[in-house]
Amino acid sequence: MDWHIEPFDADDRYQRESWRELAAHAGDSAVLLPEFVFTCAETLGRPGLRFACYGAPEHPRALALLDLSDPVRPEAFVAPQMPLGAWIQAQDTRMERACDTLIAETPLALQFSMRQLDPRFLSRPDEAARVDTVDYIRTAWVELDGSFENYWAARGKNLRANVKKQRNRLVRESIATRMEVLTRPEDMIRAVADYAALESRGWKAAEGTAVNVEHRQFEFYRRMLQRFALQGKARVYRYFFGESLVACELCVCHGDEIVILKTTHDESVHPFSPATLLREEMFEALFREDEIRRVEFYGPLMEWHTRWTDRARDVYHVNFYRNALAGAAVRALRKAKTLTERPESASAG
Repeated sequence: MDWHIEPFDADDRYQRESWRELAAHAGDSAVLLPEFVFTCAETLGRPGLRFACYGAPEHPRALALLDLSDPVRPEAFVAPQMPLGAWIQAQDTRMERACDTLIAETPLALQFSMRQLDPRFLSRPDEAARVDTVDYIRTAWVELDGSFENYWAARGKNLRANVKKQRNRLVRESIATRMEVLTRPEDMIRAVADYAALESRGWKAAEGTAVNVEHRQFEFYRRMLQRFALQGKARVYRYFFGESLVACELCVCHGDEIVILKTTHDESVHPFSPATLLREEMFEALFREDEIRRVEFYGPLMEWHTRWTDRARDVYHVNFYRNALAGAAVRALRKAKTLTERPESASAG
């Protein structure tokens, strides 16, 4: 079985629809759909990405967007805005065999990497002379089983007491709250612009990671959410104190799953936590809708995630080497680097 590699074209019907069809059998998550992956590639990817098909073009066994900018260490495309890398495969496809064939198509490559793979869709391969796997992040999700009342009663005492305390104080201070959900394509420009304005006032702006209208990620979120909204699959949850926007979450849906892509809030309203208040009302609404069964956070597991769920799994990377010698050489370099950095790390602690 061979790979066919051609220039990536986000507007190519075959590339888009073959990706959509295989994604339906390889995980069927919103963040694996072409509306997400292709939009990210066309707005944030390096020039020269390649579309790679493993097997017969009419029935591919694996698909990937390849970043060949480093000919020695090519990789499946991934951007910081993507929860998962641009690699999908049929459930019965052997990853090692597909990678072995692919690395043969790149004559200078010593290593091929696939970053941010989800064990929910791709079983983590065993380590071998030519295969390394590396932990990436532990990520959380929520199963929406039963009623919201039972779910909320199972949350920790501190979370429930904190939310109740905040709501009582809001009443005492005569601050009206409301949640709204934007879903129409024509609302997405305003939704992302308002999100960016809110995030730019917080700590992410100081770190340079906030969404802003001058950054390419603004165009990604706008275009991607509009494409999902055309299919009724975009949701932007917004929370207001009076007429002031104080929290916002950008979300996409597919099937019975919703993915929270981005969250921000107004830090100036401390000691209130508007993101917590928004999430309580959002989850209650999702339970009552009875359409969504799973909420994915797809970010590094934080302490606050554990207040909402006790479920988590490890997302991982895979490095596949041309041969055992290349694998041994990379491991030796990695070990040498670790030994070199260890005294410095110890003194910094």
